This record gives sequence, C-alpha cells and structure tokens, in this order.
Amino acid sequence: MKQPNKHRGTIVPMVTPLTEDFTLDVEAAEQMVDRLASHGLGAFVLGTTGEAASVQFDDRRRLVEIAAKTADGRVPVYAGIGDNCVLDSIETAKQFLSFGIDAVVAPLPAYYALTAQEMLDFFALLSKSINGDIVPYNIPQATHMSIPIEVVKRFADWENIVGFKDSENAAGRLDEVAKLGGRSDFSIFMGVARLSLLAMQASYDGLVPSSGNIAPQLWAVFGETCAGKDWEQAELLQNKLNDIALIFQRDRTLGQSIATLKACTTALGLGQPYVAPPLQTRPESELSPLKTELALHIELPSAL
Repeated sequence: MKQPNKHRGTIVPMVTPLTEDFTLDVEAAEQMVDRLASHGLGAFVLGTTGEAASVQFDDRRRLVEIAAKTADGRVPVYAGIGDNCVLDSIETAKQFLSFGIDAVVAPLPAYYALTAQEMLDFFALLSKSINGDIVPYNIPQATHMSIPIEVVKRFADWENIVGFKDSENAAGRLDEVAKLGGRSDFSIFMGVARLSLLAMQASYDGLVPSSGNIAPQLWAVFGETCAGKDWEQAELLQNKLNDIALIFQRDRTLGQSIATLKACTTALGLGQPYVAPPLQTRPESELSPLKTELALHIELPSAL
C-alpha cells in the first residue's frame, strides 16, 4: 500500500550555471539554490531548463550533490534522470538519491517514438529498479511525445511513483490531469507557468515555473496567495509573472529561451550566461537591455 508522502509547492526548474569552458560554476550553483531556499521554493535541477541533455555527467552528479547540501532540508530538491539509455537513467537515479534528494524526475527517453504500452513499461522498469520517489515528467516540446492520461492513471497507483509533472498545454489537458489529484500519495505539478492560476484553482499540488529563476519572491507570494484562495490578487500576480516570462520567451525557440533566461540571471548577478553546446550563448550586448527590461517588473539587487 502506498504511504502518504505529499510532494507540493513551487519547485523552480533551475538553470545550470556554467563557466566559459562549459563546466559547472560551483559558486553560482550554491548561490542559486540558497536563493530559492530563502524564498521557500524547491529546486529542480537537471530538467529541461537545466540543460540536462547537454551537461557532462560528472557535472550533473556534482550539481545534485551541491543542491542537496545547500538546501540542507530547508526545501525539497528534485533531480532529472533523463537519458536515452534507460539503464543509465536507473544508475543515475541511484547515485542522485544517495545524496539525499527528495525525488528523481523522469522524462521519456526520446530517441525512438514510443507506444503507450512502451511508455508504461518504461516507467514500470524505473519503479521496479529505483528505491526512491519518482516523478514522471511529460514534456512534448523536448521528447516529441505526450504521455497519455491512461498511462498516468496506471502508474499513479505504483508504490514509488509519487507524482506527475505535466508541461503540455493541450486543450482539456489541465482538467484531465486535475482529475488525478486530490490524493495524499500522488501529487500533480503544473509545468506550464502561464497556466499556474488555473492549475491551482483546479487543486494541483504544485508548480514548476522557469521564471522562478529570476523572480522567486513573486512566485513565493503567488503560492501564498493561491493557498489563501485570494484569486483576484492571484490573477494580478499571474499576469505580472506572464510579462516576466515573455522577457526571455518571446519569439524564441525553447533553446533560445533557455539561453536568454541565463542572460537574465547573469544580469541579476547570478552566474554567467554560458549555455552548453549545441545551444548558443546570448551576446554580451543583450545583458544591459535585459537588465533594463527586468527592472520594469522586479526589484534588482542594489549591488547591480
């Protein structure tokens, strides 16, 4: 029987700070995790926003260890284990969980198009092989596949599948996923930030917004406002957060938006703007305009 172990709250998909030679910027990683924790927000490292597919494995391992140590139990830490080699995903999960993180996050292996049964069998193998909490992750933008609701219904009852992160913005999808909520042993997370208000009104358990990298204080207030069911104020905050997200997402591909988000965090004094190949780092000339645009929406650190 599954035990109640509710995963909830706002979990920020953290960018992976890199140096000019594309290795992990340890100091910036510690700073970023601590900043999120100071606002009561969890950290999800090595997700799509964290360039998991492009970061060297030694740096992935090091980042997870740093995140767990820096958070030190103040907030939850999740780590992505995405890989086209399923056996490597399993071994990665075992290593990451040994650092004391709260759960591993598993997108589909994306090289081959999978049937619904193959998806279910994939998650079954993870569940059987990993001794720890697992959160399946639906991100069609990256995997080019959608995890069917019927598959989610099946794995929701498995012992160590403790939640589901959905980043698919398809008609009716939010409401279908919401029907899986309301349980003490299975959490649902919204990964499409602009749908956060609708998700919280539909009793989702948590949010995973990439703009939390640059506006953690606003996301903390948004979470508190939704918890208090002040929906009018929450709508105002949602609109403001949408405007902030447009700064790095407007008219850009997914990869370009990640690179621009890193330029934004750099403009805020957090790490450097480098992204790992094949993504391309934004030119230094963009930093000042980004800082100016950010200042219209959030309070910049006084040292900048």
